[in-house]
Amino acid sequence: MERKARGFLSSLLPGAIEALAGLSTLALVLLPLLDLLLARLFYRGIGPAGALIDHSLVVLAFMAAATASRHGSHLSLSGSVGDEAEDPAAAEARRAADAARPWARRALSAATVLLARGTEAWISTMYFWASLSLVFVGFDAAAKVWIIPIRVFAAAIPLGFLVMALHALRRPGRKERLAAIVGVLAGTVLGASAIANLTGAIIPGTAPLLGRLPELSLAFLSGGRAALTVLLIVAGISGAPLFAVLGGIALTFLGGTGRFLELAPSEAYALLRGSSVASLPLFAIAGFILAESNAGRRLVAVFRELFGFLPGGEAIAAVLVCAFFTTFTGANGVTIIALGGLLAGILVESGCASPAFARGLITASGAIGLLLPPSAAVIIYGINAQYIYGEGALVDITELFKGALVPGLILVFTMGAAGVLEARRRKVAPKRFALHAALGALRPAWPELITPAIALGLYFTGTAGLTEIAAFTVLYLIVVETLVTRDLDLKGVFRAFRKSLPIVGGTLAILAAARGLSFYLIDADVPSLFTNWVKSTATSPFLFLLFLNLALIVVGSMMDIFSAILVAAPLVIPLGAAFGLNPIHLGVVFILNLCIGFLTPPVGMSLFLAGYAFKQPLARIIKETFPFLLVQLAVLILVTYVPGLTTFLLKK
Repeated sequence: MERKARGFLSSLLPGAIEALAGLSTLALVLLPLLDLLLARLFYRGIGPAGALIDHSLVVLAFMAAATASRHGSHLSLSGSVGDEAEDPAAAEARRAADAARPWARRALSAATVLLARGTEAWISTMYFWASLSLVFVGFDAAAKVWIIPIRVFAAAIPLGFLVMALHALRRPGRKERLAAIVGVLAGTVLGASAIANLTGAIIPGTAPLLGRLPELSLAFLSGGRAALTVLLIVAGISGAPLFAVLGGIALTFLGGTGRFLELAPSEAYALLRGSSVASLPLFAIAGFILAESNAGRRLVAVFRELFGFLPGGEAIAAVLVCAFFTTFTGANGVTIIALGGLLAGILVESGCASPAFARGLITASGAIGLLLPPSAAVIIYGINAQYIYGEGALVDITELFKGALVPGLILVFTMGAAGVLEARRRKVAPKRFALHAALGALRPAWPELITPAIALGLYFTGTAGLTEIAAFTVLYLIVVETLVTRDLDLKGVFRAFRKSLPIVGGTLAILAAARGLSFYLIDADVPSLFTNWVKSTATSPFLFLLFLNLALIVVGSMMDIFSAILVAAPLVIPLGAAFGLNPIHLGVVFILNLCIGFLTPPVGMSLFLAGYAFKQPLARIIKETFPFLLVQLAVLILVTYVPGLTTFLLKK
């Protein structure tokens, strides 16, 4: 039976999940563009297009999250989760290192792995029951989007969590599978109130068959909130996926305070149907299409020719390429892993940097694009700020992009300047600028180079919204890479799409889980209590900003940027309003802090990813990136206390 189940999970099910993800992505690309085209030509778009786009994103999010579980790609504090995320050499090295440890340390390491696996199964199972109940309790059977019942789209939520729980059960190692089985049982018991609601909705009168179990499970969540939260935090430190930690805390507090468990998946559903969220996976897919092609090499060639007359021109080129890719992928890890080796090799080969300096510069530049349009981090902060402010939101995403533009360019400039100074120290002779060489490099790369300009032009002129622009970017890059540069065929495009799915799924799973926690914090009036406490401690905006920077850098080093935004923003935004800070300035400082958090030891995500990409010990990567961390902290102080850098481009 187990062998059949494992065969099903490794063959038919992944294909079906990827097919659903592919269909929903196709809808996300084509529907916004067709709707926009018809609206421009005939002043009337496709009636149900908006609802179809929203619900296609729901399907994509949870099918991609299931794919992330299969690949072991869910983000955790220690990187990606699961043995599948490792290459064979890395897995063998890890096993050898474990074998060399003392017995007590091996036992502790094994216990943390079991806790992480059990937690993943526990929370996935609780979410499965809560979301399955939501499908039947929360949606009218007659409600439809176009001709498709909403329940069909919403069913993707429990299906995704079910597959995530099943993949937790098939982890290699008998003890890990046993821990996952215990987790599934715990999730079923603690989700009994949702199961009671589900059975009562499907077959009225059957809920009492569960006896007092639903009542006892809620009582346990209520009495054990503190202990369960500590357990989840320890599990997060042990390597449990961040979506499980954040979602588990949300379920614990929602159930423990007498609210329905179904509220957690309901908030996830509401978030994914929010304005502009569909642009996030589309921009990520666009970034993977670029990374799968030879665009990186062409862009490096262009920037080298344009800036080669400066000592360290190659370093400027490397920084610009990092920023370019990260703005689209929305994840600094993709840039470091996909292009880190190439860019570091070019810097060393040109003589303008030592291997250590090159690794440090590339690692430090991995996240700077997150401040530049069309950054997913800016979009998520804007959406969340609008949710927190409510009607008449003070944060417009267009204005937020304008506010982040100058600080983002300052970061790019400082990282490039560091490369120039290093090249001058090494007495690298700049080459003469050659117009014909620059034009020659520009000729094959111009279709990719103008991509951000097209996106910005469409956005800031109001021609199209973020979702339409993201859809256009994906379609445009497919055409460019298949018909113009001919780097990719259709198989290459599908390969890029499949590579993007675990990243898309991991990101959207965290967003979905963190939204439930954000809902609880706001509903319980935690931001107001926190605001009153901070106001009594920090007596001026200057001190508040200082405390804010210190706190957010720590948060950014511990969590990915998207979950950090959803968890911390409900606490920070009311504080900013209480101290009279411009909401755009506050948002830019918030995002900049989290970007720098990627570099903050000992657990900054960029440090782990760079160690993997460059095959270097973490301690060495920390040492090599530390000077760049200091430079970025100086930029943070400048942006924090000179608000004009973020506000002078805004509407007066």
